Amino acid sequence: MKLGLNIISVWFGFIMVIGLVTGAITLMLTDYLSENLYGNKRLFFIVLLFAYSIYRSIRIYQVLKRNQHEA
Repeated sequence: MKLGLNIISVWFGFIMVIGLVTGAITLMLTDYLSENLYGNKRLFFIVLLFAYSIYRSIRIYQVLKRNQHEA
């Protein structure tokens, strides 16, 4: 049972990382939400999205590495 939940959480983690990177790139390259996010707020939000995607990627890697050692 635990292995099934781990696999689901890893896949949702992958989807989250893809969504975060896509959102950050979208904000960088388009005018999307430019009326609400402008200047330093926009830059901070883009950096925050990239930083959180890196954090989630590291967490996914740790889970996969731990599962590999347990098997």
